[in-house]
Amino acid sequence: MGLIDLITIPAGQTFNADVVIVGAGVAGLVLADALRGSGMSVDVLEAGGASLEPESQALYEAEMAGVLHVGTTEGRFRVYGGSSIRWGGQLLPLRASDFNVRQHISFSGWPIDFSDLEPYIRTCEELLGVNHAPYNSDLLRQLPMPRPSLTEPDLQLRFSKWAPFRCRNLAHTLGKRCLAEPKFRIFLHACVSAIELHSDGHHVESLRAVTPNGSIYSFHGKQIVISAGSIETSRLLLASRSVHTNGICNLTDQLGRWFHDHLSVKAATLMPIGRRKFLNMFAPWFIGDTRHTIKLETSDAWQEKHLCLNVMGHLVFQSAENSAFAWLRQQLLAQQSNLGSNVKLGTPSLQQLPKETLDLLYLFWKRVVRQRRWCPSNAEIKLCIDTEQQPNPESRIRLSNTLDAIGMPKAVVQWRWGESERHAFQSYRNLFNRQWSIWDLGEIDWNESFDAGSGWEKSVSDIYHLMGGTRMSLGPQDGIVDTELRVHGIDNLSVASLSVFPTGGSSNPTFTLMMLTLRLADRLLSRRQ
Repeated sequence: MGLIDLITIPAGQTFNADVVIVGAGVAGLVLADALRGSGMSVDVLEAGGASLEPESQALYEAEMAGVLHVGTTEGRFRVYGGSSIRWGGQLLPLRASDFNVRQHISFSGWPIDFSDLEPYIRTCEELLGVNHAPYNSDLLRQLPMPRPSLTEPDLQLRFSKWAPFRCRNLAHTLGKRCLAEPKFRIFLHACVSAIELHSDGHHVESLRAVTPNGSIYSFHGKQIVISAGSIETSRLLLASRSVHTNGICNLTDQLGRWFHDHLSVKAATLMPIGRRKFLNMFAPWFIGDTRHTIKLETSDAWQEKHLCLNVMGHLVFQSAENSAFAWLRQQLLAQQSNLGSNVKLGTPSLQQLPKETLDLLYLFWKRVVRQRRWCPSNAEIKLCIDTEQQPNPESRIRLSNTLDAIGMPKAVVQWRWGESERHAFQSYRNLFNRQWSIWDLGEIDWNESFDAGSGWEKSVSDIYHLMGGTRMSLGPQDGIVDTELRVHGIDNLSVASLSVFPTGGSSNPTFTLMMLTLRLADRLLSRRQ
């Protein structure tokens, strides 16, 4: 039926479908795609437009009441495709142990096991155009390449996959398939401002949607799924007070709590003596169209021994901003974001171009002939350390007294982190330093503030992996959704969002979110029967 801009529809109309999905980002489009061919009618409500708009983005403005969380303003996109328009495409499932209760980490553990999600791995890989190679060290058996020998038993190799650029913006892939379904509708500028419950408080009657020009509409569905991201999902549930004055499923004040992210620090610069030998060991490589990169993760035993969060390291090959390599990446991102020729891109320095011509040619040769990703000769090699956060109920999303342009209370982001995360960074630094000394590959220059232990917070940033707010739990006293992602006590309301994650592990959460969403699709199909 094509995209329907709600602004063009006369105000006051009511729409009906079997399933209504709020949000056309990663989870929303994966869910809609999984329902294709079922015979069900599906409405997908996207609050933004077909491309980025300042007016739509302004509705994401939030207040900060804790540590500055950069991803709140720079990592969210109110647009068809959601965060997938800028997603890096990294895929790495959580480890089985990430789902376990870890005695040294308070409030850890998921109410489901990794085995509940494992059957959906292959489907996710197919959706994103990546191969089915393993994510652990078994991958090395398929690769005729030199590899780092780990003498530290507490370090272990894992390998992430990267979706090709053409597959990352899900509006360009899954969205097109959904639009071809005769019973599917995708609405733009459909800002859901309230979830209206039946007077008994256990069933969603309708969704109230508002366009930027103030027109109001009503959407009805047998099943309602909120896929609006951690902050907006929590905000919407908190603002829906027609029956419950504190928000939906918030009798024990759990809604909006447990907000978390991954933390990252560029901890050191590596200066190998034999640069080519080093890059042959660590630089990314390809199997077909799938890029693979090395992760240096910590063992479960080491984390338990050192009372440590799940923390890992990886290498970043960082080119100058005015380089041809940075310009080439900008071009690819512009295509992914659907900006095309409309985006104003910087141009590489004319002085740099002659120096980098051979590197560019070598890069293409390495990619096509050797299936490796070569790094520019002048690129800095950075060691990044990433850690999950300690679950903290005081890290939370609340509502402001200030209203946005469509009359919704703005979100207040109260992000918290501290000593547990600092301990994880310092512990990993010590572990990696021992392994680097054994490798004897060259010098390592640790970040001064990080090394000194003073002012270290300035070196740390969030990674735009916004999680928590509607924590998954066995009962409403500990969270918001059950093991099937259904909101506790509401028979036709579910959440498919990073907001349900109890903990973050050390992996990019998008892959796990997709698996959770496919599992939810199976549950919705079974409920229909």
